[in-house]
Amino acid sequence: MKKISKYYSTLLASIILFGCSSDDKTVDQVLDGVTNGAILRTIDIDNNLVYNDITTRFETGSDYTIILEEQDASNGELLSEVEIYARFVENTRVDTNGDNVVNDEDDNLSTEEGLIRTLTAADFGTGERGVPTSTITFTAEELVSFTGVDESKIEGKDDFALRFVLKLTDGRSFSVDDASGNVSGGSYFSSPYTYRTTIGCSITESLAGTYSYEITRLISAPGETSNCPAAPLTGEVIWEDTDTPGEYTTSDISFGQFDSCYVDVFSKITFDDILVVWDCTNLVAEGKIETVEANTGKEDEFSYVYTITATSGSEMTIEFGNSKGDQGTVTITRPDGKDWPMLLQR
Repeated sequence: MKKISKYYSTLLASIILFGCSSDDKTVDQVLDGVTNGAILRTIDIDNNLVYNDITTRFETGSDYTIILEEQDASNGELLSEVEIYARFVENTRVDTNGDNVVNDEDDNLSTEEGLIRTLTAADFGTGERGVPTSTITFTAEELVSFTGVDESKIEGKDDFALRFVLKLTDGRSFSVDDASGNVSGGSYFSSPYTYRTTIGCSITESLAGTYSYEITRLISAPGETSNCPAAPLTGEVIWEDTDTPGEYTTSDISFGQFDSCYVDVFSKITFDDILVVWDCTNLVAEGKIETVEANTGKEDEFSYVYTITATSGSEMTIEFGNSKGDQGTVTITRPDGKDWPMLLQR
C-alpha cells in the first residue's frame, strides 16, 4: 500500500490570550499607534498539499486552509474586503549557490503574482473574540489552474506563495510592506500577510534495510578533539521504519565517523532522537549525539548534515559533516541492488 508523507507548514501558530499578559500590552501599544489601522491575525494553518512523483499529479484531496481574524479599531466595522494574490515558486532546481538553474524558458516554472480571490465582509463570520473571522481553503486544482504551472513538472518542496491585502472602508489598505515586526512575527498578531504553501510529497516505498557504506574522504575538525583515521572506511548501517512514513531510525547517523574519530574521548555518550528523514528530494539527519568528555567533564552535542551529491542505481554519494566541523564523503548502497527512488535521483 502506498505510504503518503505529509509535511505540514510550521510557519505560524496561534496563541490564545487568557487574562492579562505581556501580549495584552503589545496589542494595546500597536492599536494605540494605529487608531484606524487593522491587521489580519493568523489563527491556524493546515497545509495538505501533497504531490505524487509517480503519477505527476497532486494527491486527491490536496488543499491548503488558513483561518484568519481581522482586527481594527472598530471591532471589524472597518473591514471592506481582502484581496488574495497567488503565484507558483519553483524551489527544487537550484545550484550550489541556491540560485535557480534555468537552461531555457521552459526550465523556470515560477510564475508572476495575480489576483486569485477577493473576500468581502460577508465572507467573514464573527469569531470567539467578537471580530470577523474567515476560513479560506485553496485546492491544489485551483492553485494549479490559476497559476498556469505545468502540474507534471512540479516537485515536492516547491510552493505556492499567497499574499493578502486588507482593505478598509476608509480607503486605506494594508499588506506585507505595512507590517512591523510586532505585527508580522509577534507571538500574538502573527500577521505576515504572506504565506508559502510548501508542497509535500508522496512516499511510495520504504527505505528500511541494511546498507553497506564506504567513506572515501574523512577530515578532522580543526582545533577539536577528533582524530580521524585515513579513508577508506567501510561498514554497514541499518535503517528501520518508524510509525511515520519517510522517517527511519538509524544504527549510525555518522556512518562510522563518530566512533572512528573520537576513540576513548568521552565517558558518556547518549543518542537523542536519531533519525534519517526522507524529505522529498533529500535525506535529512535529525537528532543529536550528547557527550561528556572524559578528561574535563565538559558536556557537548553533535548534530549532522547530509548533502546528496550523486545518485546512480543502487549507489548514493553523500557529503556529510557534524556541528564540530568533522567532514566526510560516503557512498551508501541499497540492499539487493535496488535503485534509489526517482525523487532521490534528482
